[in-house]
Amino acid sequence: MPERYLGRTLGSYRVESLLGSGGFAWVYKGYDPELEIPVAIKVLKPQFAGDPFLVDRFRREAATAARLRHPNIIKIYAVGREGDAVYFVMDYLPSGLAEKLEATPYLAENFVIRIGRDVARALGFAHREGVIHRDIKVDNILFDAHGNAIVADFGIARAISGYTQRTGTNMVVGTPQYFAPEQARGKALDGRADIYSLGVTLYRAATGRLPFEGEDWYEIARKHLEEPPPAPRTYNPNISPEFEALVLECLAKSPDERPQSAELLADRFEELLAKRRESGTARTTAVPSRSATTQRVRIGERLAPGGGPGTPRKKLIAGAVLALTGIVALASAVIRSQRNRPTTGRPVSLDPAIVSPAFGAGAEENRSARETSYTNALAFGRLVVHAPAGSDVSLGDRSLGTATTDPAVVDSLQPGQYSVSATLAAPPGCPTSTDRSTIQVRSGRTTAVTLEPRPCGQLFVAAAGYKNERLQPGRIYLQLRGADGTIVREDTLPLEKPLVVPIGTYTLTLTQRLCFPYSEQITVEQGQSVRVQGRLLCN
Repeated sequence: MPERYLGRTLGSYRVESLLGSGGFAWVYKGYDPELEIPVAIKVLKPQFAGDPFLVDRFRREAATAARLRHPNIIKIYAVGREGDAVYFVMDYLPSGLAEKLEATPYLAENFVIRIGRDVARALGFAHREGVIHRDIKVDNILFDAHGNAIVADFGIARAISGYTQRTGTNMVVGTPQYFAPEQARGKALDGRADIYSLGVTLYRAATGRLPFEGEDWYEIARKHLEEPPPAPRTYNPNISPEFEALVLECLAKSPDERPQSAELLADRFEELLAKRRESGTARTTAVPSRSATTQRVRIGERLAPGGGPGTPRKKLIAGAVLALTGIVALASAVIRSQRNRPTTGRPVSLDPAIVSPAFGAGAEENRSARETSYTNALAFGRLVVHAPAGSDVSLGDRSLGTATTDPAVVDSLQPGQYSVSATLAAPPGCPTSTDRSTIQVRSGRTTAVTLEPRPCGQLFVAAAGYKNERLQPGRIYLQLRGADGTIVREDTLPLEKPLVVPIGTYTLTLTQRLCFPYSEQITVEQGQSVRVQGRLLCN
């Protein structure tokens, strides 16, 4: 029974409550007294913990996963054995995609695209390290306090797969609804199997339906192998055609027809987000087109008087020179119009080094490249940055100044990848004061980016007995939850320094053993210091 571990200590971690159960393991909420944070503890069920092969494989795969240090992969703190308990300890992230889909049939497309981008980034990193997940699904995608998607359970499916192959255990490894066709056939897998499973996950998140369902896993596997998935827009007509096409590409039966790497897939999700951001701000610049009466002349062909064949070579050369002169003049006119045209935003002047994404990479080379590029105005891109008024906006390591109510507009940017950030003044330690985005600038196009840094305030918390009861320092537990129920901070009193938290509404709870908990809803505003004196009624 899972209750056997409640209240026990595994290593230095205290087991507090049961979170869930899977085929091979139980998951508990625990507490790390050294870091003073909640953790999640996955413990092998006793019937499997007695098998030396599975234990060795479980611990080895968990150790491999622990080496995957990436912002979108769950952090594993420890792998160990305590008596009959084989376990590993990881970040405690109470909010996940499964919980969000229990509350609503399907999610907004922008949010689903962000999930796809985050998970693809995690998979790309893991695949480069030689690790395939094998069980990407709704249940294995969690969210951190800032809403970033975090992938859990790397390597666990591989450990279980080795166990079932060795013992002949009649157990399906993985989740049939999310199987890639090659996984259903029992073939060797590469990273493209994870891409297929991610496609199923995004299909489910965007439509509220799985692409393939059936009475048993054999029927579901057959559909993965033989039947095309229904178009997502069949279930949710609000899905954009571009997003639908990318999800269906991930669900291609043949691995060769899917995106060939998770990194490329992440870039495509980022492009979708960029297009959606710029769709409300991009403007079309009229570009003079080639005259419909322009005649093409093969090299060496003579033109007759009036433009037909038979024109002497000197006239042909003279005509070519005039045409070249006209092209240069046209390019200069377009450049001037690009520089002088009015904008709805705040134009930003940059010194010569900033028009190249390779900051500081040889001023002379940049100058030469720019002089060549200026002969064709369409070779440049344009950047529009929306940020809260008062925030400091930067492009790479160069400041664009302080944001106003108008967006900042940067013209004549060379195509390439740039880092854009906006920072608000905030107390030290504010986790949301800077919002950063990597964008791709393309020739002849406007790229728009919206940055949303959040300022912070300070929270001072103290506690006292309701009737002068004596409280025990270090035994008073503080928990701060956001408006969506996500745990933002857990700590013990007295605090060494005030809590620095993003502005917003929170529920503060103070607890001590043998005392009634104290709870209060508070609102933290920008630059504000909130003081709370909690009173605990103790027996």
